[in-house]
This record gives sequence, C-alpha cells and structure tokens, in this order.
Amino acid sequence: MLEILLTAIWILLPAYTPNNFAVITGGGKPIDLGKNFVDGKRILGNGKTFRGFLGGLAGGLLTGVIQYRIELLFGFSVFSEIPFLSALRLFFLLSFGSLAGDIAGSFIKRRMGIERGEKAPLLDQLDFLVVAYLMASLHESFWEIFTPETIVAGIIITPLLHRLINYLAYLLRLKNVPW
Repeated sequence: MLEILLTAIWILLPAYTPNNFAVITGGGKPIDLGKNFVDGKRILGNGKTFRGFLGGLAGGLLTGVIQYRIELLFGFSVFSEIPFLSALRLFFLLSFGSLAGDIAGSFIKRRMGIERGEKAPLLDQLDFLVVAYLMASLHESFWEIFTPETIVAGIIITPLLHRLINYLAYLLRLKNVPW
C-alpha cells in the first residue's frame, strides 16, 4: 500500500507543483481581464493571472524533467520507460490539466458566491487533480504509467497533501490563508 501511495505522489508531481509555481510567479494581468460573467460576478478573479499560469506550466514541466533525469540517474523507471519527448508531452498534459482544473474550480466558486481565499471543501483539493487526470488520459502511455490503484490513491492522498502544502505556504507567507 505504501508503494502505491508513493508511486501516486511521484507520478502526480507534475500535476501537484504547477499551482505552487503559479503562486510564486503570479501577479499581473488577470486571465479574465477583470470582466464579469453574465451573472454579474467576476469570471475568475484577480488570483488567476497569465503570468501565474505560464509560470505554473513552466514549473510543472521543470518538475517532470527533473523527475525524468532522477529516474535515469538512479535507475528508477516510471516516466523514463517512455521516450523523453513523450514524457514531456505527458508532463505538459498533467501541468496544463492541473492549472485548467484550478481555473475551473475558481469559475465554479465564483458562481457559488465563494470569494477568493474562502474554503470550498473537496472542490479546492480535487478540481485540479480531476482535470489533470482527464488531460493526461489523452496520452498514449497513460494506462502504462497510471494504474487504477495509483489513480484512486491520488484521489485519497491529494486532499491531505493539499492541506499540508497550503499550510506550509501560509507559514512561509506565500498565501494569505492556510487552506
């Protein structure tokens, strides 16, 4: 069971890290350009920016490339079982899906009247993961790397990891709230 959990965390790092990189690199022009939706509420809000999205995508890709190199260096084989360019496409799908899922979660939160920084249990923890899984499933090697067990393990462990990482970001003053 521990091996499945650790494998799930390992293969999800390119999906876990983009939103952290987005927090660090964010700011600037919001993706929604400050516009409101037909309901009169902001489409996404100021927390989703072009710079954060691109920084998050770059960070997720960098994470995957580092993992690939670590696997080659230490003979650990998950991503390194597939050619590098194929792995890079998978890292892109995981990272892009993670960011798109977070944006979708923000859109849903705004529709529900939940403001930026307010809690939305499970939506906050799983929006990015579900879309990352969906995007990654478009990759030809998805079912070679992601097993049903690691997918379920990811769904179970992600809310706990999400809470822990956000609390650490709060302590480091990278976030205004600990969730």
